[in-house]
Amino acid sequence: MKILKGCALSLLSFLFFLSLALFGVAFMINQTALNPHFVITELNSLDVASLVEESIVSEQPPSDELTTKLVDTIPKVEPLVKEKTGFVIYSVYDYLLGKSRDIDLALTLRNSLLSKDFVLSVLDEVDISDLAGDFLNKQLIEQMPAEVQPYITEESLDKFVTELKTELKEQINSAADPVLDYLVGKRQSFSVTISLEPVKTSLGDTLKEEFLKSPPPELAGASQAELEQAFDQYYEEIAAQMPSTFEIDQSLLGTDTPAKITDGLSQAEEALALARKYIAYFQLGYKILIAFMVLIVIGIVLIDREVRATTRRLGVPLLVYGAIDYAGIIVGKYFLSSGKITLPEVPPHLETWLFQFIDNLIKPLEIFSLSLLICGVVLTIVSFVYRPSQSQPEG
Repeated sequence: MKILKGCALSLLSFLFFLSLALFGVAFMINQTALNPHFVITELNSLDVASLVEESIVSEQPPSDELTTKLVDTIPKVEPLVKEKTGFVIYSVYDYLLGKSRDIDLALTLRNSLLSKDFVLSVLDEVDISDLAGDFLNKQLIEQMPAEVQPYITEESLDKFVTELKTELKEQINSAADPVLDYLVGKRQSFSVTISLEPVKTSLGDTLKEEFLKSPPPELAGASQAELEQAFDQYYEEIAAQMPSTFEIDQSLLGTDTPAKITDGLSQAEEALALARKYIAYFQLGYKILIAFMVLIVIGIVLIDREVRATTRRLGVPLLVYGAIDYAGIIVGKYFLSSGKITLPEVPPHLETWLFQFIDNLIKPLEIFSLSLLICGVVLTIVSFVYRPSQSQPEG
């Protein structure tokens, strides 16, 4: 009988130790990879602006103004992008963890990263002067007569675009929803007509100012009123030849673009459905493992029926596993923090973030192993110092 009891207790102790090892890994995964808050926190800790600066500016300083403005703009739009990305992550995790029955990635993106409010918020932080100037130069200015070109200086064009920012954003506001709906496949086509009349009026005012500063030779000596009248007559003829509206439709973005996006989102949804299935298995196994460990503890208690032997049989596996796991984690963290491990091809900021990410990733396992180590020490000490009462037979 004692041999059978000893074999049963040995088997339970081995299964308990093995369960602790499995549960430690499962606990870490559950607290990190399957925790949207952890994922979003790590994403927010990544300084994209510094990463871009290290990747582009430090290695190869930007040679054009547009790249410089891009680098300067990223810190402004980064919080907005991260906020909307967090919304997407929470929506995806609600589906993966079974909190929602299905997921529509197109709708999720449309309500976050592809929403009109988000686009307009980004434009509030982005200097659209370069893009607007390029567009206006192609649509209007290049079509003007050669005699007007000298008055379209870089300074006057910059001033013109600056004055038009509000108008341009209003035009974008009216065109945003149809375009974004088209991109995610919510509509098969779109057509948006943008009025250029305010643009023509503002451009005329800008050119008039330059014209009055430096009139043509044939008008030298003319009065201010005569110069204004001459310009108004001339510009009226020019403005009549310029387009009054600009129409954009699906051909501008490509008729196959929504199909590609829809196909990509469909594949992503299929992958998420498969991931949801395996995560459900993992969660079920996680709960079963907890129940199994509880049953093992109950089995050891019921078979031993003695405090000293029970606390020792439970304390030793906890102590051994906790000590091995915690020691391994401490050694690993030492090598990460000591600089002995480097990633030469990775930008310094990203390398720092990766090492911190790894540290945060194993933090739950570190806390878990340390807790088991402490519990193991306490139970082992109890098994040696505990003295049974007179009425309790010693095992």
